[in-house]
Amino acid sequence: MLKSIALKNAKKNKPPIWDIEDLVQYLSSYSVDTGNIYQVSRHTAILLLLCSGRRIHDLTLLRVDPEHCVKTQNSITFWPEFGPKTDNSEHRQSGWKLVCNNNNSQLDPIFWINTMISLLSCRREAVNSFKLFMTIRGAPKPASRTVISGWIKHLFKDARIQFSPGSVRSAVASKNWLNYPLDEVLARGNWRSSNTFETFYRREIRSSNETGNNMLSRLFTPVH
Repeated sequence: MLKSIALKNAKKNKPPIWDIEDLVQYLSSYSVDTGNIYQVSRHTAILLLLCSGRRIHDLTLLRVDPEHCVKTQNSITFWPEFGPKTDNSEHRQSGWKLVCNNNNSQLDPIFWINTMISLLSCRREAVNSFKLFMTIRGAPKPASRTVISGWIKHLFKDARIQFSPGSVRSAVASKNWLNYPLDEVLARGNWRSSNTFETFYRREIRSSNETGNNMLSRLFTPVH
């Protein structure tokens, strides 16, 4: 009887996820005006998500003050504020160490982070904020998850990716799972439970080249 019930209510297979290499190719070729706050902010946001595989909300926890942002000639390390879903009294999100991409300036997170920090300096000073991402119009204030998601949504439309902005996390994790041990995938994405990753995020990649590397993942390292 139990077997019959299980067969009747069989688990549906998770739908496949898009291949991040399709978006990387688009980002490598489209034009970004380095003087346009919107274009630079949007481009920087998607690069950080593709490198790290973290949540869009986690971008709102990045700051540019010396306590939370440590720069060297070839790298930037962010120490996020307390606030992700996994943070508690015993666990904090790991730091984000990003390094230069000397092969392609379009995909160089260090170049775009520094460009955005410079462009938004006046808006930060106007409200005495150290947040990395700020709104780009109206009264200056830190950019919310909803605002950043809107940027990614418009970018997806331009790149013809018919998924939600939040799908980046699953797409990056699924790609990394093909190339890294499970423990490293969990550390990169700041997961505390492998069951959560396996149940909700790991999916088949909708691509003919599922063995391709996530080239941007090499530019990111979780640090403690």
